[in-house]
Amino acid sequence: MGARGCEGGKRETGNVDLVWSNSMRPATLLVAIALIVAAASVRAQVPRPPGHELIVPDSAAKDHLDEMVTVEGTVVSVEVSEAAPWRVFLHFGAPPPNQTCSALIVGPVLPRFPNLQEWRGKRVRVTGLVRLEEGRPTIRLTKPSQLRGAAWYVFPAPETGG
Repeated sequence: MGARGCEGGKRETGNVDLVWSNSMRPATLLVAIALIVAAASVRAQVPRPPGHELIVPDSAAKDHLDEMVTVEGTVVSVEVSEAAPWRVFLHFGAPPPNQTCSALIVGPVLPRFPNLQEWRGKRVRVTGLVRLEEGRPTIRLTKPSQLRGAAWYVFPAPETGG
């Protein structure tokens, strides 16, 4: 004869009898919490399959820090860092220091991106991990496939009241 309550003892569960003790509850709860946290962090790191990328306007990049996204916007300026000429920024939204987002190309990968000045004034999409760089949302580009022209404007115009 087993106990059906939550006190320690034997619990009847259909065809299987489980031995349950009060000391197992905290351990079970900790394991469950650890599994949930682990699953959430893995999900955040899994890239979206092609064709299912998250596309956001440059003004929303700040809301997607540490996420893999595609940011779409107009390149308003191309900046070659005077202090470090091996760093090139493509700025979106407004010229620095008020840019909404930037794409950064650094060091040995620069030769893979010829004619960067030609992107100024163009509507583009950049894909990558959004991080803070110099206090602004930035995507580091390492492959030319991360930078491409946007053939159309995908975001709806804001609704006007009236």
